[in-house]
Amino acid sequence: MVIRGRVKNGVVILEQNTTVPDGTEVTVIISSRFNGSPEAMTDAERQEYREALDRLDALPNERPDDDFSGKHHDRALYGDGP
Repeated sequence: MVIRGRVKNGVVILEQNTTVPDGTEVTVIISSRFNGSPEAMTDAERQEYREALDRLDALPNERPDDDFSGKHHDRALYGDGP
């Protein structure tokens, strides 16, 4: 099933008269020209993206002795899970 919608203020708003039961698992596929994949970018966008990543990589690690990982982060936010 395909249901179309638009993002408004970070929330997907489905087309009118569309209802989906609470708890339904969905997958969102971005259909705009720029979907974050390098193949969809122009050369200028790709260069800007690389420069942004380089700027992020150059940021200093403010707590190099901190071993709090992404795994710990997810557990703190979502619990241990099933």
